[in-house]
Amino acid sequence: MRWAALTVEIGRTGALEAAEQLFYNAGIKGVAIDDTSTPVRVTGYLPEDERLAGSVRAINAALTLLPSIGVEGIDNQADVTYIEEDDWATAWKKYFKPARIGRRLVVTPPWEDPNLCPDEIAIVIDPGMAFGTGSHPTTRLCLEALEDAVAPGATVADIGTGSGILAIAASKLGASAVYAMDIDPLAVRIAGQNALVNSVTLTLSEEMPRQKVFDVVVANIIADTLIELSHVLSSLTSPRGILIVSGIIASRAQDVEKAFIQAGMSPVQGETNGEWVAQTYHIQEG
Repeated sequence: MRWAALTVEIGRTGALEAAEQLFYNAGIKGVAIDDTSTPVRVTGYLPEDERLAGSVRAINAALTLLPSIGVEGIDNQADVTYIEEDDWATAWKKYFKPARIGRRLVVTPPWEDPNLCPDEIAIVIDPGMAFGTGSHPTTRLCLEALEDAVAPGATVADIGTGSGILAIAASKLGASAVYAMDIDPLAVRIAGQNALVNSVTLTLSEEMPRQKVFDVVVANIIADTLIELSHVLSSLTSPRGILIVSGIIASRAQDVEKAFIQAGMSPVQGETNGEWVAQTYHIQEG
């Protein structure tokens, strides 16, 4: 199989917006940002199949709505090149380096030495075709929130697990049981592989947990999906539990909060990283 590499050259301040469009509008699982030169190059990968032409059109249409990413003399359109699968598998790796997040967490690919300090916790992630390396602000926000929320022995559900990074972090922070769910079977398989590398046990599924509640529920998805799932995520949170949601661009934060309040949740705090927001909730009292 060949893969299409879709690259957009953009201004430095627009890199995250372009990555968001590449990922969310076309279902791209891996996005690499090369910010070593100007303009910045954002590249995402899609399989060369019957959906490709439509996906490219959708991406280009979305990019035209982002005037802030433009660079003089360059239009907001994706340049498409093709690479073989083996080449794709290694093309993005040069952008993935160990990252220290929060107080103790270090996210690292298996091919790097994170040089851990004595109290640090390594989360070894090879994302493959699944989203989640720790580099995106929403992933970092969720990891930081989990570090505060997960107490030893807690039960945790990670909805939209992607590479499994949040589920693995929860387990390494002391959770006694972690349910990792994703509708993408490839993501579930990759999350399972990453769990093995990290020597943790996850309950992996393509379906929502049924008739269960958890001490901590985390969902790093997108605003529209969070709103759609607000009642489901609320029902998964135990009466004294914590719900953490992210994948929210700042302009949609109020919409998401309104949906979760209507679903019976009380906002506890909101954290931001650039244009991205993570929100934490408890079940409403009374």
